Amino acid sequence: MSLLQPARSLPRSLGVRTLRHRVAFAFDIDGVLKAGPTVLEPARRALQLLEGNNARSVRVPYVYVTNGGGPSETERAALLQRELGVPVSPTQVIQAHTVMQSLVQDFGDKPVLMIGGPEGVPGASRAVMEGYGFRDVYTAQDIQAWAPPVYPFAKLDPRWHEAGAVRQADFSQVHFAAIMVFHDSRDWGRDIQLMCDVLRSRDGVVGNVGDDTHPQVPLFFSHGDLLWGNDFLASRFGQGAFQHAVAAVYKATSGRDLVATTFGKPERGTYEYAHERLRARAAELGHEAGELNTWMVGDNPASDIAGANGYGWASALVRTGVFRDVEGPPAHQPTIIVDDVEGAVLHALEQEWGTSAQRKH
Repeated sequence: MSLLQPARSLPRSLGVRTLRHRVAFAFDIDGVLKAGPTVLEPARRALQLLEGNNARSVRVPYVYVTNGGGPSETERAALLQRELGVPVSPTQVIQAHTVMQSLVQDFGDKPVLMIGGPEGVPGASRAVMEGYGFRDVYTAQDIQAWAPPVYPFAKLDPRWHEAGAVRQADFSQVHFAAIMVFHDSRDWGRDIQLMCDVLRSRDGVVGNVGDDTHPQVPLFFSHGDLLWGNDFLASRFGQGAFQHAVAAVYKATSGRDLVATTFGKPERGTYEYAHERLRARAAELGHEAGELNTWMVGDNPASDIAGANGYGWASALVRTGVFRDVEGPPAHQPTIIVDDVEGAVLHALEQEWGTSAQRKH
């Protein structure tokens, strides 16, 4: 009997290995579990399988590893729980900026310029950074409020003043120790201008341009996705595209190559962090200690699949997001290619258990 429903195509195997230990999963969100704001029905069924509605009636450890972000992990967990209809712990949520908490030891008490992030509630992204332990965070909006001519092509959203979310400072006296792109920029023009102002400065002061021979202010990006999938018919530019734009403008104005550190997928540190979270989750579910055979389920070959392959995980590439078969074979070969996340979960569980994963009715 086929693992997949009759209407589905069978997964195309690319060197599948036999799983000898306990199975676990790491899921991307956009393009895998959701298309824009819409939860995909195969995702609901896949997660129910892992929550115990399977042939063995066991709960299987899994985490969410996304290059998305913006809210805190606690807020994102609550949102996912409402959307997906399964229990979600904040410790299961690994966003693009989650691993940036490691920077607190070096920059926790120093002035940091934070760029990007959804600001449906003005100042919300700064609050997340402060929750991580950064105690001296400024935003692009703070600088724009201090001196509107720094970016004359757009006015600051008045809600920032109305909400009291602007942090007042004389930025001619603020020496930024680092720039952190917390999440995707919502105003590329303004943010590239301010970033280059600081990157080219002698001492981390906005607009205090030096001779471009001094050390560059440390720069960190929360992820490097060039593209991402939502409910539009074609992929959209992500933070990776923004990083290319920053690098090009910086090179054109300074003559120097941009030096930056990138977090998120496919960076190894993110997968190491996810591995530890999965081990902890397995212990919470009462599983005996031992090795995990983890499957990364994603839609982006350059992010999800490249990172999983590099870390030694199995990988399932789905057709519900960035990847399209019509564009040719993926640049990074997954273990399997499947129609959707349910197909990935069923295939992995059958490989692990040697029998059908679906509960008989």
